[in-house]
This record gives sequence, structure tokens and C-alpha cells, in this order.
Amino acid sequence: MKMTLMGTGTSHGVPVIGCTCAVCTSSDPHDTRLRCSALVKHANQHILIDVGPDFRFQALKFKICRLDAVFITHSHADHLHGIDDLRIFSHKNSFAMSRDRQIAEKYPETDGEGLPVYTSERTKGYIHERFPYIFVDHDKGGGIPKLHLIPVDQNTSENPLLLGEEEKIEVVQIPMLHGNHHTNGYVFSYRTGEAKKGIAYLTDCHFISNESIAEVKKAGGEIEHLVIDALREKEHSSHCNFLQALAYAERIGAKHTWFTHITHDMSHVQIQNYIEEKLPNFPRLAEIVKNGGSVSPAYDGLELNA
Repeated sequence: MKMTLMGTGTSHGVPVIGCTCAVCTSSDPHDTRLRCSALVKHANQHILIDVGPDFRFQALKFKICRLDAVFITHSHADHLHGIDDLRIFSHKNSFAMSRDRQIAEKYPETDGEGLPVYTSERTKGYIHERFPYIFVDHDKGGGIPKLHLIPVDQNTSENPLLLGEEEKIEVVQIPMLHGNHHTNGYVFSYRTGEAKKGIAYLTDCHFISNESIAEVKKAGGEIEHLVIDALREKEHSSHCNFLQALAYAERIGAKHTWFTHITHDMSHVQIQNYIEEKLPNFPRLAEIVKNGGSVSPAYDGLELNA
């Protein structure tokens, strides 16, 4: 299984519009961060996590030519408002296009119910409210995304979502809080013999319950990578700061921990130095690093293999 982090920045992205701070003007490519999104590949499955306003550029940059499923963490704009660019992967024609034989043949409508988009029942409702044109028939114009919204609230470690044919990907949703907003993390795993390996993706959160921590560990088996929200050093009302992210990582115990959803307060190098300074306060993480693991800020284009 491979996860490519296509964006690791906060809702503003980095550089921030109009900002001339040291990070926003940095020549280090690790300091340029698109809005958060990731691509999971395993056993011929191509799975997108979140479709923010940078998605079109990310799809071109990382040469995405197909998608089999999309997972949405929550309904905030930086994770959802590129949804119209899913048209190319799942096309629905207007009545006008469908009635014209030549146009219909040139631009055939995608078969079936549409591209599967997995999210919570709550976020499903927000998507319907915010993008109603996607879910109603229309007479004029060209194509719209043909999406099949599927709730994942029932997909716990006892009842994982199974994707793929022969080599299944198991997906479990992880309930979290993002300020007063409910959001979903996801654990992607697969079985190899008697073992199970996984990657946990927990962005946009400031609180993860004991039950959700237990779900991550149960769902992931051997968790090779943990990608976790870590906005900045200073505390925030709806995001983990660096110390909170380290504390959750200490409890989860993945071999590799990666900070994401990072703002422009500190550079990639400064964040790595901060982690190394604080690591002795987290003995389990320190032991993991001593034995070949890592704790680092993620960056756009980082590939995680499990």
C-alpha cells in the first residue's frame, strides 16, 4: 500500500496570499504546502482522501488518471470545495446532451450510480446542501459529477469497509472532534498472511477520544504510518498543536509519525528541530525512533509505503 500526501498545508495553504514571512518566501520546497489531500494506491485501487480547492492542480501534478473511490473527512472548504473537478472521473450528462445523439456518443455518461464518495451521514447532508446542482437533473449545460454518496458511520474495526477484488483494502472511520465540528479520520489496512498493516490518516482534529484511539490501533494492526493534524506550536481551538499531536502519537505508537495541516509559523526544518527537542518527553516515541522509526513534519509529495 502506498499513500502519497498531495497537500500538507492549512486552509490558507503555504505560502499564504499576501504574506512575506520567512516561511512564505522560503526557497525550500518542503515549505510550499497545498491544502490537505492524499492518494492511496493498493492492488489496482486508486483512492482519494479529500478534494479541496487545490485538487485540480494536485491531480495534474501527481498524474491522477483514475479514481475508484473518494473519502471525505469533513465539510470544510479546504477539504471539499474541489468536488466539481471530480467530473472527469465520473461524468453525468444533462438532458440536453443526452438527447443529442452525436454529443451523447462523444461524451457518454458513466455507467452505474457514479463514483463512490464515502463520508459520514452528517457530512453527506452538508454536501447535498452546498452542492445541490450535483444531485438534481438539469436540462442545459454540460456535465456534472456523477457521485454516489455512501455513509461510513457503521464501518468500525468490527465491520470494516472492504474495497477491491482479490486483495482487499480495509477502511475504518475514526470519529474525532474539530472544534465543535465532527470529522472523520480513516485507517487503511490490508492483510499479508496472518499480519495486518495499516496507515492512519487523522487530519483536522483537536480531540481524539480513548475509544477512537483504541479503534485506530485495532483497525490498523501494525500501523506503519500515522499522519496527524499538527497545525503549529501554539494551541488552537480546533486543531492539535505540536505537543497534542505528539501526545496522541505516543499513545498510537506507529512506526512513523507525520505532522500535517501545517501553517506558516515555522519552517519544515524548524518543526523537525522542535520535534527532536521535545521527543525525550515522549518515551515511547523516542524508543520507536531509536529503533529505526521517525517523527517528522510531512511535506507535499511524500510517499508512505506500508
